[in-house]
Amino acid sequence: MLKGAGDVVMEQEGSASRNGEMASWDINDIKLPQDVKHTDWFQEWPNSYVKHIYSSEDKNAQRHHSSWAMRNTNNHNSRILKKSCLGVVVCGNDCSTLDGRKICLRPAICDKARQKQQRKCCPNCSGPLRLIPCRGHGGYPVTNFWRHEGQFIFFQSKGAHDHPRPETKLEAEARRSIQKAQPAFSPPCPRLRRFQEIK
Repeated sequence: MLKGAGDVVMEQEGSASRNGEMASWDINDIKLPQDVKHTDWFQEWPNSYVKHIYSSEDKNAQRHHSSWAMRNTNNHNSRILKKSCLGVVVCGNDCSTLDGRKICLRPAICDKARQKQQRKCCPNCSGPLRLIPCRGHGGYPVTNFWRHEGQFIFFQSKGAHDHPRPETKLEAEARRSIQKAQPAFSPPCPRLRRFQEIK
């Protein structure tokens, strides 16, 4: 999952710079390159210190899409959208599903909803859930920056995710719809029972 320095360089070389584009730009530059000959294919799981130049026509880039669980964070530059990674929610028992996959849920965006989510039980074994926060940017969450300039959308990621990938939004929605279709009664997990007793 984690990449070495060589992998980071390779990924950066595989972005816009592979086509001879200027790779020396930074998202905070006053002026960004506009003589771009080739744009990048959209990256759903950007990782490490990477830069991409997307076409302003790219729907995923327009929506600032990422399959990592990201939320908007305060940024003092109104021209740049800043998003920080929330990490992943895993089973405290480290259980596996029948097909051998680990439970890696998408953290809720809102702080209150994320706290509530951690009081729920693992959908696989009914054990406790726990949040693994992202600390891949010098102890802080990995940060993604988006900037629309003319015909291009510039993207820059700072930090390498130090946790497993969460389920995608589509996978999370599918799981929730299956859970809603199942019978409403399920025995509460011990952690939830203790929480209810304390209240």
